[in-house]
Amino acid sequence: MLKIKNLKIALMVLLIPFIMESCEIFGLELQQPYEYDYKIGVPDNHTNLKTLDFIKSRPDLFSLLLEAIEYADAANLYSEANATYILPTNKAFNSETESDLSYFQTHKLLFIEDGDSLLVAPSSMSSYPKEQVKEFLLYHIVKGKYTWSNLPAEPTWYDTYATADTAKVNMYLYKDRNPNITFNNFNGHYKTNIRPRTSNLLSDEGAYIHVVESWLDRPTSDLFR
Repeated sequence: MLKIKNLKIALMVLLIPFIMESCEIFGLELQQPYEYDYKIGVPDNHTNLKTLDFIKSRPDLFSLLLEAIEYADAANLYSEANATYILPTNKAFNSETESDLSYFQTHKLLFIEDGDSLLVAPSSMSSYPKEQVKEFLLYHIVKGKYTWSNLPAEPTWYDTYATADTAKVNMYLYKDRNPNITFNNFNGHYKTNIRPRTSNLLSDEGAYIHVVESWLDRPTSDLFR
């Protein structure tokens, strides 16, 4: 019996490399290890970058956002620790699909050429007044740190750094099989159920970052009466 048991063990040892190689052949690559934070119970979410450096590190996603920041002289806005940064990707600005309703699509500019008036979607945030661009950026920065662990399950209004009484963002944690944060899901918003492509990132300043592929529009005063 002992010899048979030892023979089985030896066979299993010999088969391990073949099993591992087979996983790769059939597209079942071995899961890569990741840092796990046992204190918060989720994979490590630190960007190891300051917020502005994180934006600069992904020009494939944020070249238009960075252009807006530089144009509006707003780099200093991206160093807050007690803040939640909602970062729109390039798609939020320049997507041309009808369902996306990008910022450039919904904020076309009037051009007059040979006496004809044309509404044209620009290709750069620098086409708009600086103050408009700065207010856009301020509205996507929420006062306070909010993420999965402290957002309620019910839609709740939070103050942003933009001006006016209506400069509030609606956020809550939508709980289903794939729970995620939902932004500005209110009547009258140009698009509902906006959720981040990446969320719960933590910058070196200590601020939370959520990456969205849609821009956020302000509510009207009617919602607060």
